[in-house]
Amino acid sequence: ELDRAAAAHATIIRTVVEWRTVAPVRPRRASSPFDPAYRLNDVDELVREAQRRGVEVMITIWGTPRWANGGRPANVAPRRASDLTNFARALASRYSGRYEGYPYVGRYSVWNEPNLGIFLSPQFDSRRRIVGPRNYAQLYRAAYKGIKAGNRGALVAIGETSNQGRDHPLRGARDSVAPATFARLLARERGLRFDAYATHPYSTRPSLPPTQRVRWPNVTLTR
Repeated sequence: ELDRAAAAHATIIRTVVEWRTVAPVRPRRASSPFDPAYRLNDVDELVREAQRRGVEVMITIWGTPRWANGGRPANVAPRRASDLTNFARALASRYSGRYEGYPYVGRYSVWNEPNLGIFLSPQFDSRRRIVGPRNYAQLYRAAYKGIKAGNRGALVAIGETSNQGRDHPLRGARDSVAPATFARLLARERGLRFDAYATHPYSTRPSLPPTQRVRWPNVTLTR
């Protein structure tokens, strides 16, 4: 895959680092980039091989371990924001360029498509009010703090929203918030610092062209 990316003249590739997979058990020194609980060999290899081909890597952090959220699914936020901060710090520090043999990663984003219930839950409260952006803001602040502690020069993107969503609850993981609605409500949250806003403007189905038009507040390339 890296060979194909390089042949296509890609300059950056994105990978999702799943917190739950990297840290299946609670680390003793969670902010340390080399705590023995962390399973990062595959990420190390990806970053090294990408760098060897002249391709940068952007890391997206996603997926809460069961030990951090009381045994809940990976789309449920951790009980303690500090657990995510410590993991983000360890990750950014490991790829900060300070350690021989570990190449530099300078771009990060926080959570994958947090406007979809399958990736972040809940999206609505018991009164059917949208709470996904508020919940995501808490996650983002925690991860941003850790990334900057590990690598002050790293760039961090907020958002990573899916191209479509509904602004009313359905059932559990099917709940979603439209990306433009999500961004508007996220803008009301205080204390959010970021270097870029990220969204995924794919067509709503693979068979549709990038010129597909959708109704706002959904967002594809034409919007």
